Amino acid sequence: MRNGIFKKLTAICVLGLFCAPEFIFAAPGNVVSAKEKIIKTSIEIKGFGVLALQKSHNNGHSTTQLIVKKPGNVTIVADTYEGLEPFELLKCDFDKDSNPEIIATLRYSDSQNVIPYVYTFTDSIERVFPNENQEADLLNCREVFVSQCNSNPSLCLKYQISYHDFGPPELFKLEMYTMQNKGRLTLAKVGYNEGNHYNQLMNLAGEYMHNGRTKEAAVLYHKALTSSTGDMPQTAIAEGLYSEAEAMKYSGQYQEAIKLYEKLVLEYTESNFTEIAQRELEFLFANQKTPALLNDYFSIQSDINSNKPDVALEKLERLIKENPQCPIMDRILFTKAEILVSENQLEKAVSVYKSIKVNFPESTLVDAVDIMLEDLESKPVDNDEL
Repeated sequence: MRNGIFKKLTAICVLGLFCAPEFIFAAPGNVVSAKEKIIKTSIEIKGFGVLALQKSHNNGHSTTQLIVKKPGNVTIVADTYEGLEPFELLKCDFDKDSNPEIIATLRYSDSQNVIPYVYTFTDSIERVFPNENQEADLLNCREVFVSQCNSNPSLCLKYQISYHDFGPPELFKLEMYTMQNKGRLTLAKVGYNEGNHYNQLMNLAGEYMHNGRTKEAAVLYHKALTSSTGDMPQTAIAEGLYSEAEAMKYSGQYQEAIKLYEKLVLEYTESNFTEIAQRELEFLFANQKTPALLNDYFSIQSDINSNKPDVALEKLERLIKENPQCPIMDRILFTKAEILVSENQLEKAVSVYKSIKVNFPESTLVDAVDIMLEDLESKPVDNDEL
């Protein structure tokens, strides 16, 4: 993403939480400590065999296999996980058919996070989660456990949301999956732990920004700055001002965004966000008379922040075609090149960057274009482009 403050999610566990309609609250019940918890890497399924996570090394890389040990000394490899190490096996009857499903959790050797895989059994073993449309790495979380959601057994994945780092207290997200649609686990509910500390509010706002909910994000950033608990350091205030301005900008509230950028520039001269706020001010002042064009452009930026590069690129192509002489074409092309780089279409990106230098030699983006071209032209062509 273009904004450094909107970092990828980092997963950290919190024990003893349960799901409420909108938020996840701390449960008062007993919590098993990490030292008391028994971690199993093998488990028996009656009438099927013993399943085990078995680790091996291949050319210095960790590989784990899920194996099935059957009577008669027969061993079957059910699944293989390249680069992952075994962590734990759990079982739960998600579909209430008296035949339990198995949850295998694995992790990278340099991480405390775990990745879950769920299997069902009939005459053979079949992976049902993550399915063919899900990327396992995106499920990388600190804790996996079984709970209840709407009276049904659920697979629970717990993450820490960390777009801003001023905690504790932290913001946590819980995803709850139940078994539907012919044995497939599907996301049933998402919640967050409730809190009024500025770090929690800012991170929930960051989550909303990431999901394209920019107006709601602006409200939360404002609340963090004006009515949250906790003593906000100057660095957090400056980051909050910049983030609220960004949320206002992406919501089309340009005058409100300008006021926030101005406050940041005038009152927080030593902030890391001051220089970029000044650039955004200059851009908005120069183009505020074309709000429709700004709306289109920032809609594209919001798609990029929400990890929708294909949608953003489609909108960019349409914007370029319909507005060939628009006053911000250099920035539009620069954004297109950034998307192409993120999608590993490096030759196309180089071509777009060069077109900016040729057609917009006075653009303020030329220095950034030169840096990108120097970096890209030093890289070998990726075979994926051939």
